[in-house]
Amino acid sequence: MSTAHSPLFEHLTGLLTPLSPAELHGLLCGLLCADDGLSSDQWLHHAGEVLAEGAELSDPVRDVLEKLLQYGIAQMQDADGSITPLLPDDDAPLNQRADALGAWCQGLLYGLGLGQAEQHGILSEESQEFLRDATEIAQVGFDTDETGEADETAYVEVVEYLRVGLLLIHSDLHSSATPDSVRLH
Repeated sequence: MSTAHSPLFEHLTGLLTPLSPAELHGLLCGLLCADDGLSSDQWLHHAGEVLAEGAELSDPVRDVLEKLLQYGIAQMQDADGSITPLLPDDDAPLNQRADALGAWCQGLLYGLGLGQAEQHGILSEESQEFLRDATEIAQVGFDTDETGEADETAYVEVVEYLRVGLLLIHSDLHSSATPDSVRLH
């Protein structure tokens, strides 16, 4: 599974240290799930709070963040549902990719909370389960540099699960409530 946006990940890594681009993309995805109309000013404010602890962002970082917002919006609006977490390239060591998965989940959960997703819609039982799983994935760790085919397969499956779960949450928050839905809490 090759990620088409891995050069973006590498570029962001250099600009956004110490925050992981995966975590930042997760934050953006959570905010966009909560609010499809997320403005550039709102995004820069939230990202600035995380990146610079409220300090002024440099112009190059602001530019990259605005491009990331447009990228995220385009992904979320893609009719094919092709959004995927922003992660290191498949050539990166599995432990680095697993850490990025955890960081993406942390960002997603933070973004949903920051965006007050619970006020924007009702989540299905499947979405509730996904959020519980994302909480566990956020704490993932990989203790060895030695990996096998089973580890790589599991990684690919988790990435796909996150992609589908994100689409499910977005759909739940932007559609009418159904009788078997529950409020996000």
